[in-house]
Amino acid sequence: MYASEKEDNFRWVAKWVATTSMRVLSKEDRVDERVDDAVSALAEFAEIAHGSMDPAWILNPQNRKILGRKDFPLADYKALGLRKDGELRENIILVDSFKGNIGNLQGYTALRMSQTATRLRGSRSTSRIIKPQLILAFSGTSNLIHGIYNLMTVPVQYQPVSNTESHHDWRVHDGFQRVYQSIREPAIRALYLAIKKMEEAHKGDWDLVITGHSLGTAVASLFLLDLMRSEDALDEPGTSSAADAEMPILPSSTKVTIAKFGPPRVVNPGLVVEYHKQVQQFRHRRGDDAFTDWAIIGHMDGVSAVPPMKFGYAHLCRKPFYLYHGKLYRIQEGEHEHSLFTVDDVSSPPLHPKGGHNYYGARDMERLQRRMKALMVDVMAEGTNSYQGQPAQLGASWNSATSSRGVGGASNIRAPGSQQNDPLWVRAYLEREKEEECAWATRPPETGRSHWGLLRSILPIMRFS
Repeated sequence: MYASEKEDNFRWVAKWVATTSMRVLSKEDRVDERVDDAVSALAEFAEIAHGSMDPAWILNPQNRKILGRKDFPLADYKALGLRKDGELRENIILVDSFKGNIGNLQGYTALRMSQTATRLRGSRSTSRIIKPQLILAFSGTSNLIHGIYNLMTVPVQYQPVSNTESHHDWRVHDGFQRVYQSIREPAIRALYLAIKKMEEAHKGDWDLVITGHSLGTAVASLFLLDLMRSEDALDEPGTSSAADAEMPILPSSTKVTIAKFGPPRVVNPGLVVEYHKQVQQFRHRRGDDAFTDWAIIGHMDGVSAVPPMKFGYAHLCRKPFYLYHGKLYRIQEGEHEHSLFTVDDVSSPPLHPKGGHNYYGARDMERLQRRMKALMVDVMAEGTNSYQGQPAQLGASWNSATSSRGVGGASNIRAPGSQQNDPLWVRAYLEREKEEECAWATRPPETGRSHWGLLRSILPIMRFS
């Protein structure tokens, strides 16, 4: 597993910067199984937001029916994948995908219309349909430009949406705020459109989920803060109606969840206080259960330890979860600034024991990116317009498509796992997947190292001690 890692998992940052809590986590701190399942499902939506993938193509129902099969990238995904009968588990409708002006940071909106929650009753499990969700997801760092902005750690004045005010004591990570501002308007437009589509498709209540991984959590957090403060501003004297708000105003019955996977620190303690004031006001207007803050800190993920507290930063979530060996544990309030914990729980075999930045949702996130990139080589070779999210159209011949990649000639025998009416890229992907996985695992790490390999060489000039 670890031989195939080419992206940086920032374990070295955790060893260098992270602080360890004195409180030992145990089996009693384990998160309820239903919450664990819900968090894992939302991680799937954060994963496919990554800039190396096309959520419009992935969420196309015909493509999902292939991607969810055995030996395909979404085979073990509970929300995006398939049921045992080969049908889609959930009805998920992509509304829009969008990009910011800095490094083309990607985001998308989707309607999760038929998600289910599992309840265990003795040795049996039952499922119940819960409210539809509007998903707003942001990509994490996916290119060198994003990495450079991640290093702009000087705290600067917080700049909110136009109908709200800032305060001289509120500071935010310079690079994160710049990236967020570059994608804020496209995200607002996408959210307006998604709300309209949800209200057209569903006449009852629905909830909003804002999610992201890594840099995407910083963008998601700043978007959420603007959303809550914009609604709160309507109660201020001189604000006449929702028309004065730049952000959309959600229906009064809509509950909001933010799910952050591998979040860095984004704001200073003064803005953390304002954030929790806004959460309290939001719950006062809509009910105690109207807002859920899920922040997941992975074992040995150094991203959650930066920027350091001594730079003037603090985490927004006061009761995050700790992901250790594939299990979630509750971190008690007062321990939330630590990003390393000792866990005394040997109730099950460890999953991803080394931890790191790319193992959220109890999955190898880098492997999904790698497999989707390989798959898209075959898709595009067949003439598919992936950016329209269309089902594969057969264009180039099998021989011309494969010979250009050195894969080999066509075969009249279908690859195991392919079906009679499958597009040619299905067979191409299956025939070379195992070979490529083996080749990737034996490839020297520096050959495939991401942009962080370059940035890591300049990080020693930043003194954290």
